[in-house]
Amino acid sequence: MVGALGWAVVRTRSARPSRLLRILVLVVLILSLVPDIVLGVSDSRRGTSWGAVVAFMVMHVVVAAVAVPAYHPLRPLPATQD
Repeated sequence: MVGALGWAVVRTRSARPSRLLRILVLVVLILSLVPDIVLGVSDSRRGTSWGAVVAFMVMHVVVAAVAVPAYHPLRPLPATQD
């Protein structure tokens, strides 16, 4: 839901929404992987394996890979602004 809200805000307020969204999606995806990596490196959760950490990381990538193409037809970017 936050992604859809962010998409809508960028779509309506940015002069170049397509370019900005390309950057924002990549930055948010990379930032979403940081807690997974910290979980894998730290010993805060007993029994956590790197396999589980990689599964979490893949989950974030899959969600982004599904959400971005889903948002585009529902909230298309203005053609005149890009």
